[in-house]
Amino acid sequence: MNMQQPSESKSHPLVLTAEGKAWVWVTVLLVAMGWYKSINLVLLLGYFMFVLLLVNGVLARRQGRRVVVRREPSLPVYAQEDTLAQVTVTNTSTRPATMTIEDRAGDQTLIWLIQGLPGNESAPCMAHRVFTQRGRFATRVRSWSGFPLGLLHYGLQGEAGSALVVLPAPGVADVDGMRRWLHHAMGDGRARKLLRRVTSDQAEVRGVRPFRPGDSIRSVHWRSTARRREMMVREYDVAPALDLILVVEPWLPANPTPQQQEQLEAALSLTVTLARTWIRAYGTTVIVAVAGDPRSVRSASPTETGLRTALEPLASVVGAATHAPLGSQVFGRAISRSVRVLVSSRTASSHANALTSSTGRAFTAVSPADGLSWYQPPKQLK
Repeated sequence: MNMQQPSESKSHPLVLTAEGKAWVWVTVLLVAMGWYKSINLVLLLGYFMFVLLLVNGVLARRQGRRVVVRREPSLPVYAQEDTLAQVTVTNTSTRPATMTIEDRAGDQTLIWLIQGLPGNESAPCMAHRVFTQRGRFATRVRSWSGFPLGLLHYGLQGEAGSALVVLPAPGVADVDGMRRWLHHAMGDGRARKLLRRVTSDQAEVRGVRPFRPGDSIRSVHWRSTARRREMMVREYDVAPALDLILVVEPWLPANPTPQQQEQLEAALSLTVTLARTWIRAYGTTVIVAVAGDPRSVRSASPTETGLRTALEPLASVVGAATHAPLGSQVFGRAISRSVRVLVSSRTASSHANALTSSTGRAFTAVSPADGLSWYQPPKQLK
């Protein structure tokens, strides 16, 4: 969200607060009693209260027009993740300003009171919040001032910001258990061999060479060292990089039950967990796609930013009963040098066979209902 200038924000007229409405009724009552009873003191008090109301409106308007608010952009967040929301408030005048700032994302609202912000200075407003459900949530930030009496509010409504993306909640996967499961589940013999090299051996010994400063003591080849009477270390061939292709099948029948809805969410969480675990353990590219949607294909670089960006399509996934299989062209060259997994919300999915036929490469199907011993799903927050 870009910084909103006062002239570009949507101005709202001065609004009476609940206290202001009570103040107006008391003012009218005093003025009426003063006129009816001809009591000048009561009449003057009513006029004085009316003047204070006008002064409050003028000062609140001045305060409100001094401040510019900017919602700091953020990466996609995971459901159930403790995230930090931040709004920057800038006083564009030379005089202090007192404002109330509101940041809304979906049905969650954060409110801060900024008192006496010096002129030409900025102040960050930060707070922690947790989203329990995935989705794309509209965001908006606004500010208002009721200075000094709070009888009237003058507000500036900021433009709607970019949607806040909340990804499915991740679980926890045991790396070794996941590797063993993949090795036994994959039907492509060549891919199984590459997987074993990348995830287990990491490299193959090419030979030995003399020790150099900086070499690890674990690489010392003691037999050659004893035979040559010189420190010798192993020299390795680096194993070829192997990417991971994850296709999620959000299967749901026409009239899904609550349990089937839960299985869809569980499948999305499993997809996120597999992608995170692979990148953190092996540091290679992960390609994520939603079945039936070629536009959803994203390639995640082995960084946290790249991963979250690639997982964005999962935030707005809607289940369906059928999905057209993706072709090999949407995955590019990675299709031939990758571990290929279909994550489905149903057990014994036939979509893996459809992908195998359309791409010419074998896909391994998995469902959160398969009882995976190496996977712990996220806890459900109420």
